[in-house]
Amino acid sequence: MKKIMILSSNFTGHGHASIAQALTEQFDKYDDIRYTVVDGFELIGKMGVKMSKIYGPITRNAKEFWKMSYALVDQHPQALLDPMTVAIHDRFIAKLCTFMPDLILTVHPFFNGTILNILEFYELDIPVYALQADLINITAAWCDPRAKLTLCPTREAYECSIKQGMPPKKLRICGFPTRAQFTEAARTRDTEEYDGSRPLKCLIMSGGEGSGNLLRYAEELLKNVFCTVEVICGRNRKMYEKIKKETASYGSRIKVHGFLTDVHEYMLSSDLIILRGSPNTMMEAVVLGLPMVITGSLPGQEADNPAMMIAHNLGVICSNPDIIASIVGTLMRDGGKRLREIRNAEREYRNLDNAINIAQIIHDEAETLQHVPPKKRMMLMTNHSREAFRRYFSKIYPG
Repeated sequence: MKKIMILSSNFTGHGHASIAQALTEQFDKYDDIRYTVVDGFELIGKMGVKMSKIYGPITRNAKEFWKMSYALVDQHPQALLDPMTVAIHDRFIAKLCTFMPDLILTVHPFFNGTILNILEFYELDIPVYALQADLINITAAWCDPRAKLTLCPTREAYECSIKQGMPPKKLRICGFPTRAQFTEAARTRDTEEYDGSRPLKCLIMSGGEGSGNLLRYAEELLKNVFCTVEVICGRNRKMYEKIKKETASYGSRIKVHGFLTDVHEYMLSSDLIILRGSPNTMMEAVVLGLPMVITGSLPGQEADNPAMMIAHNLGVICSNPDIIASIVGTLMRDGGKRLREIRNAEREYRNLDNAINIAQIIHDEAETLQHVPPKKRMMLMTNHSREAFRRYFSKIYPG
């Protein structure tokens, strides 16, 4: 029986949690694997969870601040990772005492170097594997050559990782893992093909945090396009209430929803999705063969996602609500010819087995590992070891 610890995040968007779920759904099929999923920010304590929960408000309301923060971490990753290493130390060691894994898999960049620092200090021979959650803009925090293997979801992510200094032998392209509710739906069901004879069914959403100018896009479509609209606001309750109030006059042509767990059903019943360049949502749309209009992206980690989607003919870009009606009108021409082209490109690009294949890689890697008892064993939790660790890192990161 092999034990796997997955380091993820519950509140920095919904993407990391979705990736962890996609993998654990596959790990459940193995009789020889036990796993635990750990929110890395919980290892810091209550303050860490609070930090992770401000991700939504910052990315909605302070994008320039987010851009600067991302650039700082990318250019000077140790400025964040070293103090975080000290912050997660005690609770991470406590986790090891209750669940000593044979392998650690990280799906959040903040917990690659931090975990490796602690394991290295205590000479714990637990291999760390990283699964990148970004499509093309790979920050330096994702790229630690001490990791046993770093899994890249795309060719673009692989090439960016090499530019970040990663040795090619430590990288493998694996595809982007998608939850089973999407892949299984794609295997057994199909979206209805639009032929121009009925209202276009538009779905508008912007990730689990509900960022973006959803109201303006909805209003422009309802005013100027022969369509119906469904809006998914995610956890953004304020946005939900505002859109519901402002669009009430359109009656049954629009439906507004909060956070949903069956998003795939809404995607399957739509002809088009209008969304931010969030990796998980975009790849879920690709899996279901749903053409995309991409309205923008977060600075830094998502900056080049829209251009990448265009390069593979998986959607189109709309940078301003004022032109959404014109862009959608172009897609609807000739009985939806352009929509069908994008739909066909998505079917060629997608791989419904990505999560299955990644779980197989991790399973096979774990199977080859020989368990080595910790050299410093469980003296790890003594006050002496804690203070030694803090002194060690105070030299690296004074203050």
